Amino acid sequence: MKAKRIAAIAITVLIIASVASVFLYSSAWPPVYTVESESMEHSYNWTAGTINVGDIVFVKDIHDNPANVVTFVTGKGSGYSTYGEYGNVILYNAPNGEVIIHRAMFYLSWSNGNPVVSGHNGQNWIKVTDKYVVIDNASYTHRNLIVYLDNLVNKSGFVTVGDYNLAHSPLYNSSENAYAAADQNVFGYNPAAPSSVMGVAFGQIPWFGLIKLNIMRFSGEWSQYNQVPNNAYLFLALSILAILVAVFFPYDKVLKRKKQEKG
Repeated sequence: MKAKRIAAIAITVLIIASVASVFLYSSAWPPVYTVESESMEHSYNWTAGTINVGDIVFVKDIHDNPANVVTFVTGKGSGYSTYGEYGNVILYNAPNGEVIIHRAMFYLSWSNGNPVVSGHNGQNWIKVTDKYVVIDNASYTHRNLIVYLDNLVNKSGFVTVGDYNLAHSPLYNSSENAYAAADQNVFGYNPAAPSSVMGVAFGQIPWFGLIKLNIMRFSGEWSQYNQVPNNAYLFLALSILAILVAVFFPYDKVLKRKKQEKG
């Protein structure tokens, strides 16, 4: 039992240390979020390095400071990317009370009635007019994004897009060869003010959020159960099996047998 006890203590200490580190780094509450829909997925199959239904992501507080968010525009300029695309993914509170987890494409502000896109310095892949903003190659499918500004005049905040939503948007503007997919155009939301942003997403625990989501499903609180990517349940089952084997593995017997063989 000694080896098993030592292993259990080591695992417990590691878990406590990991959780404490996440809390200290995050400064947000809650520090984790379970992804419920496919709006950030990059494939119909579970894909490492991207956000999938059932993943648990960690959340870092931005302290109401937009400078603490790297948008797609600023990230493309610096080469900074997360979850398979440039910029940070943020979590913000929508007007209907939902928590939205989408990519921050750019921070919009206004000067004398003219739109100002933070990070725009005349790059040839972004076009800013008083009516719309177009960003070239803004999707993992290489689609261009168009954001209409008609209803956003003098409203400041982050313009946000789901990676999947842009890749599959039917809202095509032929004159600009671009697709509308921003939450602010599709759902009519205002730009996400820094005070509404819960934080930026970082890291993830894959698959295990499916346990919570299926509990929610039984109580009628999760309707997107058909959006779970292929292989996610398989990987979850294999992970649970691996944990059970690690917990119940007869370490003492194996060590005792090895000692007997040496003796």
